[in-house]
Amino acid sequence: MACFDMDTETCPNFLHLEQTTPRKMEKKKIVITLSRVFPTTHSRKGQPTGFKEKLASGCKLHTIRGNFDQWNAIAEKMQRGGYCLSIRQWSGRPYNSPQVEIASLDQPIGIQRIELHYHSENDTITARIDGREWIDADCYEIAKNDGLNTTDFKEWFFGRHPKGDKVFHGVIIHFTDFRY
Repeated sequence: MACFDMDTETCPNFLHLEQTTPRKMEKKKIVITLSRVFPTTHSRKGQPTGFKEKLASGCKLHTIRGNFDQWNAIAEKMQRGGYCLSIRQWSGRPYNSPQVEIASLDQPIGIQRIELHYHSENDTITARIDGREWIDADCYEIAKNDGLNTTDFKEWFFGRHPKGDKVFHGVIIHFTDFRY
């Protein structure tokens, strides 16, 4: 049997493969959810947070969570590549409705360690970000960049009527290159 048929200009032994374009390797998704409405423990429970719109407009630069070690490991994974951050909201009641992706970030996230301190004596908050102190007046910027005003921010982390001094230990998860 000839390798090349001159009449049909084909090779009978040739395996015809479909013409395909090289597929881009799809990144694995790391999911984070943002609240669509204020939680039931907040005085504004059920009201929209506006986080989706604030994220889209560039006003929500970060979110704050409680598990630094977990998010540090995730940030390292994203630095190595092959991962993207899928930012989602619940379509209805949290954990009882589907999640809807509101944004996807291909660039690695940035993280910073944060401590928030509530001072009951004068009803103020201070913060420490990567060791740098932020007084109550400066916490306005942290709250704003998290998508909240200072009253809602304080209540989000310390409750409606906090009793005594309190401390929250966590991580700032940055969606942009901004850092404190």
